[in-house]
Amino acid sequence: MDHPQKPLMKAQIPQLKLLQDIDKQVFRWTKERRDKPRALDAAEKEVAAKKAEFDARSKDVEAVKKEVAKREEDLKEREERRKRLEAQRDQSKSNKEYQGYNFEIAAAKAEGGKIEEEILKMMNAVEEAAAKEGEAKAVLDQAAAKHGEAKKVVDAELAKIDEEMRTLRDRRAAAAAEVHADYLKMYDRIHKAKVDAVALAAAIKEADGWHCGGCRMDVNFQEVNVIMKGKDPVICRSCSRILYLDSQPQAVPAK
Repeated sequence: MDHPQKPLMKAQIPQLKLLQDIDKQVFRWTKERRDKPRALDAAEKEVAAKKAEFDARSKDVEAVKKEVAKREEDLKEREERRKRLEAQRDQSKSNKEYQGYNFEIAAAKAEGGKIEEEILKMMNAVEEAAAKEGEAKAVLDQAAAKHGEAKKVVDAELAKIDEEMRTLRDRRAAAAAEVHADYLKMYDRIHKAKVDAVALAAAIKEADGWHCGGCRMDVNFQEVNVIMKGKDPVICRSCSRILYLDSQPQAVPAK
């Protein structure tokens, strides 16, 4: 919120550090939420592979069934032809014609018998293909069940993260309300530009002088004096983070 009078920068550092701590947690939870579903990658690939295997076995079954249907149609044609020949034979007017029909009828029966044998073999092939399809379906079901259980775990973890994020959003809003609008705008601009979401860095005094705790860039004495006076913000010339005084060394964030 806007304050009637702009406070000194050093007076805002504690609120900004609190805001930074919250944003670090938000950053960590956001990354974890983004990465969490990747735990399902292996299970999803397994399901996809088993699904492809099952589909292939199903196609095998359909292919054999289609061939059986085709041969059954051929058998039906042979049977109809045999019946027509028998009807024609019964109306034959000579023994020679009668015997001629018998020869054709015998050939039709032989062809039909051969087709029946082929169909019988194909039916066995259908059973074998169907058995393999059933085995593939069982494996697929197992993979799908495994994926389902893993997804339940991930979904539960995501729900916890979402709840934590809601709490952090409320805490951040409260912390941000304690920071002057100008400082908050500056902080948010830097915070959003950083890959690690870190907008503040301590100016650390070491044996060889002062350094930015964010990028290790030298901080000159003039800048240190401005920080100590605490009236205006000081921005690191290298990493563009807001500098503040802290006697404790800080881990170096990513630029």
